[in-house]
Amino acid sequence: MTFRTKLLSSACLIALSTGAVQAQGLSAPNTGWTGAYVGGLIGVGFGSNRMQEDISGSPGAFSPAGTVYRLSGTGAVFGAYLGYNWQVSPTGLVGIEADLTYNTASGSAPTFTQDTFVTGKPQFAGSLRARAGLIVDRALFYVTGGLALGNPSVSVDRVGFPAFARQNSLRAGFVVGLGTEYMVSQAWTIRFEGLYYDFGSSRAADLTNNGYIFPTRASQFQARVGASYRF
Repeated sequence: MTFRTKLLSSACLIALSTGAVQAQGLSAPNTGWTGAYVGGLIGVGFGSNRMQEDISGSPGAFSPAGTVYRLSGTGAVFGAYLGYNWQVSPTGLVGIEADLTYNTASGSAPTFTQDTFVTGKPQFAGSLRARAGLIVDRALFYVTGGLALGNPSVSVDRVGFPAFARQNSLRAGFVVGLGTEYMVSQAWTIRFEGLYYDFGSSRAADLTNNGYIFPTRASQFQARVGASYRF
């Protein structure tokens, strides 16, 4: 599933939510959206890791030089978030939000060497994001984006041996997404959102000390639902 397809799917769900909210004809609480909140989330995570072996031209360690491994997987996402909203007009909102999630997705691929595999995992991801949205009755429709931090893992392992190469360090990137949030009461909201995290390129550490080069690239997409308590 491509990033464009995932965002389009999220946008369709948000559009359906808009119709449902308008059909209910509910009135927004008098207190508005301004204030702090904290919440928890669960969802589905898609991990994408890419590793290419030995683009330096040296002989391949486990496969022909230049071999590309694409490691994709699907898993569960869970985490927590907190933030603050400012309702700047009857229909406008801006805010700031931080979150921390864990994505259980994992993908692997065999190499040309017997019993040797390349494995990629999204693992932890956190973000500090701005939000901007449109208020329609009790619903908020928003876009969001900002800084992302995570530790996507890529490793080359052989059964019964120590790892040959590994990338598991903290990496910075960016995150973008969109979502919809609904005010159930003055104290509680529920939301659905889709976020794309990109952690760019890095290099898996060669643990054999033979000078092999393993460039990697990592990203993930999360489709998640959450519930927030407003202070």
